[in-house]
Amino acid sequence: MSEQFAFSHDSSRVPVTEDSPERFSAFSPELAEEGVHRQYRLVLRGNSLNPMIDAATPLLGMVMRLTTMNSHAMPEHLFAQVVTDVQAVEQLLQEQGYEPGVIVSFRYILCTFIDEAALGNGWSNKNEWIKQSLLVHFHNEAWGGEKVFILLERLMREPKRYQDLLEFLFLCFSIGFRGRYKVAQHSLDEFEQIYRRLHHVLYPLRGEAPFPLLHLDQKRQDGRYQLIKRLTIKHILLGGLTLLMLIYFFYLLRLDAQTQDILHQLNRLLAR
Repeated sequence: MSEQFAFSHDSSRVPVTEDSPERFSAFSPELAEEGVHRQYRLVLRGNSLNPMIDAATPLLGMVMRLTTMNSHAMPEHLFAQVVTDVQAVEQLLQEQGYEPGVIVSFRYILCTFIDEAALGNGWSNKNEWIKQSLLVHFHNEAWGGEKVFILLERLMREPKRYQDLLEFLFLCFSIGFRGRYKVAQHSLDEFEQIYRRLHHVLYPLRGEAPFPLLHLDQKRQDGRYQLIKRLTIKHILLGGLTLLMLIYFFYLLRLDAQTQDILHQLNRLLAR
């Protein structure tokens, strides 16, 4: 199958519109096991500054919900349903004016991420994933964990042009996608360098606008990949030093008051 990825096109993406379906079937509440606590807080559809992330949110939500479920709670015909939803997302992006190469790249990343989650959580034991993967179905490839990072390097050469796609990939990294680093556990430090490098590339493009990222619940935050300001030893030391200075200043005030009182008493005694 011959495919054209994002970096093989010269045309720029046409500005997107605001029209989009409210949701796809993959985000239906029936897929979530009752009583399972959410690990992530999803931005509602239609609120994202990135239309590509907005379109993929239902499928990403489905992946994160199903990772908390046991195999007996898996919906029947899950693979066929996800295939339908991927096609729906692809059609939506076409209607919004994304160039063909960008859409193919987006679908490749999305399929690779969902396949990784499916195989890593045992979905293949209960669904059609045991026969074929999304990547095989759409791209006739068995594994895309390596190619995604090759694609990433080429996309980062033109970050402004491929901003939406790069932000989508950054989001996939943030919620668990590892690709080739899923197998090579000893190379997680290298993955973290790539992750932070991508963040540094994207941050100036977004400016003051909020970054389109799914956030972990407060009680389940994974500190290693949370690019936020954290309380460090330096902050603790500065806080402690400030507190000591305040205590010392208060002590000097009390000492001065006591000294003045003693001097006043001495003056009274000498005046007699």
